[in-house]
Amino acid sequence: MDDRKQQIVAAAGEIFIRYGFKKTSMQDIADAAMMSRAALYLHFRNKEDLFRSLMQWHHAGALQEAEHAFRAPLPFAERMEAALTRFTLALMAPVKTSAHGEELFEANMRLAPDITTATSAHLKALLQDDVALAAGRGELSLDATGLSVAGLADLLYACVDGIKKDDNGLEKLEARVNALMRLVAAATRPA
Repeated sequence: MDDRKQQIVAAAGEIFIRYGFKKTSMQDIADAAMMSRAALYLHFRNKEDLFRSLMQWHHAGALQEAEHAFRAPLPFAERMEAALTRFTLALMAPVKTSAHGEELFEANMRLAPDITTATSAHLKALLQDDVALAAGRGELSLDATGLSVAGLADLLYACVDGIKKDDNGLEKLEARVNALMRLVAAATRPA
């Protein structure tokens, strides 16, 4: 995405958070991006097209947060907690902090399910890669859990997916990811 489109998408994100999807107009977004409505239409066909671009940009940013944390030189549980926390907070902050969060979540599920599915698949792959890396390094043992590398990665994903969909705020979300990783660390601690 070029710089101008990125500026427009960022401005649109602020407006969608403020007004929700339904009440946001292309004129609202054009005003926030400091351009004419006609100029905005040169970049995006309609509000739905712009929202999809916003979701693509937003999901990519959340994955980037996770990838950065997975590369940190930390022990397995700390690395995993950082990655899952950063991903989840980056992904859910706009939804959890907006009065229109539920509407925005529903708009995402209606207009960008393919983006959400691709993001989920990417995160699952990152989780599996990191669990496999940690197991290979002897940072964790799956013996007591009865899980495979793929099984633990899938369980972590399912738990975080449920945590992010809970109606509680960002602090509760972060606390639950922390509690999850304490449990995983205790269950997978090498002998």
